Amino acid sequence: MILEVKNVRVKLGSIEALKDITFKIEKNEIVALLGPNGSGKSTILRTIFGIIKPYVGAVYLDFKNIEKFDFRQIAKRIGYLPQENPETNLRVIDIVMLGRTPHLNGFKQPSKKDLEIALNALKSVGMNGFKNRKFSELSGGERQKVMIARVFAQQPEILLLDEPTAHLDISSQIEVMELVSKKVNEGLAAIIAIHDINLATSFCNRILMVKDGKIVRAGKPEEVISRSTIKEVFNADVDVKKFGGKIYVVPKMKTRNNKNRLIHVICGGGSGTEIIYKLSEKGYRISAGVLNVLDSDWQAVMDVEGILIDEAPFSPISNEAYEKNIKWIEKSDAVILTNLSVGIGNILNLKAALKAAEEKKMFVINKTPFKERNFVGKEADELYRLILEKSRVFKNEEEVLDELEKIFG
Repeated sequence: MILEVKNVRVKLGSIEALKDITFKIEKNEIVALLGPNGSGKSTILRTIFGIIKPYVGAVYLDFKNIEKFDFRQIAKRIGYLPQENPETNLRVIDIVMLGRTPHLNGFKQPSKKDLEIALNALKSVGMNGFKNRKFSELSGGERQKVMIARVFAQQPEILLLDEPTAHLDISSQIEVMELVSKKVNEGLAAIIAIHDINLATSFCNRILMVKDGKIVRAGKPEEVISRSTIKEVFNADVDVKKFGGKIYVVPKMKTRNNKNRLIHVICGGGSGTEIIYKLSEKGYRISAGVLNVLDSDWQAVMDVEGILIDEAPFSPISNEAYEKNIKWIEKSDAVILTNLSVGIGNILNLKAALKAAEEKKMFVINKTPFKERNFVGKEADELYRLILEKSRVFKNEEEVLDELEKIFG
């Protein structure tokens, strides 16, 4: 199975919405359409599905112009998920059963097999117990999952998904993308219009960057996603980080140009969020690390425009990141060790904290017994004991802030 979009141009009224769109997709591929609102992503999907007719060029399915297929033939082979969900009081199972329509002849009633396929599709998106619920009573995320189940029940060869992760929380977004990835690995192909660049780079084989109805960049994620291309397509300033062979796009950090004291925070897992914001409110410059990208403390440092020493999501601290952490500890006026939990992945943060303690610049927030936060064992116990011996120890964030104000205020 090969789908080819060749030299397609589309007019919507007097506006040329698509301009010379050309690309191919084969089975076992996920292609992302990335671009700002109004760039033409949805129009590309609607043109492939036959809703919109190009005035130049054509869409080919296995080398045959898709205009030669009737709608039932197209729907048997291509499943389309639009952006908009219908407003209806139909039951969930009735919505999903609509995916079986292309496989029914005339007024033929759905068979037990059709019902089984629909129920399995619901189960695959985590909506197994919702078959008799009214679609209108569901949340936005639940509706989206039902619509994806309808497409899966269609059993197409190609998935055209327009913002399939819209209205979903982060856990459900990942779940849906993993489901799509599984279907593609089983022999399907998928073209996905999506806004989340990090989801696209994590799950898609190729990315087509669309702007003003044109494909301006095309290739593997690592080939097309960069600061300059994001600026070109989205007019946004970002940082592009590479960890473990994957690319992550994050907001660009702005550096502050002031003469306030620099406080370095060793934290993680949300243990530093409160102190980070409060330090910022009092005018301190902040550095922090080592933090995994997208950790809540990592986000807090981004929010206050601080300096980050970071590591890939869910990855242990590397020696390189540890050395950077030490350098910023050396540059700082004071270091705060928060009430963080310690595992094998971040024990290097304790070793860095010990160096700060030896330099007599360590402030420790010790809210709960360390044994409740220690998931490593004796090595971490010994490091923490040495840190406490050489540090100023406080019960909460307010006590630390008060002490800093006495020293630097």
